[in-house]
Amino acid sequence: MRLQAKKPIKIGNRTIGGPDMLICIPILEEEESGLERAAKNTIQLCPDIIEWRADYFKDACSPIKVMKALNMLRSIIGEIPLIFTFRGSFEGGFIEVEENIRYEIIRLVLCTGEVDAADIELASRKNAVEEIRKEAYDHDIPLIISYHNFDETPSVEFLLNKIREEVALGADIAKIAVMPKNEEDVLKLLSATLKARIELPYTPLITVSMGALGIISRIAGGMFGSDMTFGAVEKTSAPGQIPIAELRASIKTLLYRIRR
Repeated sequence: MRLQAKKPIKIGNRTIGGPDMLICIPILEEEESGLERAAKNTIQLCPDIIEWRADYFKDACSPIKVMKALNMLRSIIGEIPLIFTFRGSFEGGFIEVEENIRYEIIRLVLCTGEVDAADIELASRKNAVEEIRKEAYDHDIPLIISYHNFDETPSVEFLLNKIREEVALGADIAKIAVMPKNEEDVLKLLSATLKARIELPYTPLITVSMGALGIISRIAGGMFGSDMTFGAVEKTSAPGQIPIAELRASIKTLLYRIRR
């Protein structure tokens, strides 16, 4: 039996924080035609959730073109929940863009009714996070507040503090993703996840140890309190993502062994 959140949250027609760790597939394409192809390929594999990484979209700074692409995505994926992420370049975003433009695009998307959740970095300007938090709340859309470190894995207490900060800022879902340099770093991430789940039982969590070393966190993270993991179809949004079919089979095998 995995550690569940005491207050699961609905993302569209899926529940994060419930009995199952959800699988999310990111879509990362520069052209609208690529988005259409990737969306059609992704839905064939029946992910729980799809994430649109809009920072890969070459027209991400054009509200009109973003809305057009978003409408197209929604028409293809149907009822599959959609997370909108316009990642800042300071935490792995694909393009450099003026921050006020990025925040405005996120706010506009939250008003469309076409997305089921959105992601904003903890390191973003505090007033911008607060404004996006209010917009998400006003439209009844869960907000993920996230921390990413592509260089290292800080201490367990540091990671736990990041999750506390995310929750204090109003995160419906708290996320941390870090890069391990050795096996001990992977254990730090899993330990921080477990401690956060116990200390903050009402907040769903997404925690990831990236790269090849961290693959075990993508498969077994749910046993420590992580509520969602990321797989891949065509492209990866972070090091260590594995194809969804392999990920789903690995999780199923692990749960079968535990429940026997």
